[in-house]
Amino acid sequence: MKKALKKEIFQYGIIALVALLLYITGLHTQLIGHIQRVVLATGLIRPNTEQTLENRAVLDLDLQLQDVNGKAVHLEQFRGKVIFINVWATWCPPCLAEMPNINQLYQDLTGEDIVFLLLSVDQDFSKATSYIAAQDFQFPIYQVLGNWPTALNSSSIPTTFVIDKSGRIAMEHRGMAKYNTKDFKAFLRSLL
Repeated sequence: MKKALKKEIFQYGIIALVALLLYITGLHTQLIGHIQRVVLATGLIRPNTEQTLENRAVLDLDLQLQDVNGKAVHLEQFRGKVIFINVWATWCPPCLAEMPNINQLYQDLTGEDIVFLLLSVDQDFSKATSYIAAQDFQFPIYQVLGNWPTALNSSSIPTTFVIDKSGRIAMEHRGMAKYNTKDFKAFLRSLL
């Protein structure tokens, strides 16, 4: 009985030590993100692209962004285009889980009149730029300068918005999702 108890305590100690090491090194976020990426690959989690045509909020395009090179970008310059906005952070495992399929979506739709804006909410934007570079993602990332637009307020991340050509929010999805699907691409193209 004592031997079995010692063995069980030892096993829990090893699990606790591994968890502590993952937390201290910061690898826990990526590990959780990889596990959630597997869930996304199953296709069980997909964005709801059903549109409600009444009472859709209009996005105020008076918003200043900054890209990875420090260049200021004004949201107004994208007026009349379909805009895919994803709000994310490097410390958010679900955000990291959906990044590879967003990157593939971006690559598949390159050349179409769809703008991708991945808005990092990291306090230190250099963490976001380092993460994107290390993963070799191709999509552009930005940080918001100034006040956050009311229409993009969300209590959770990741949150994704699709803005139609008239500036109205055509879709809002809170939580991770698999966007690189035939149906979602058709939805984006239908807004063109």
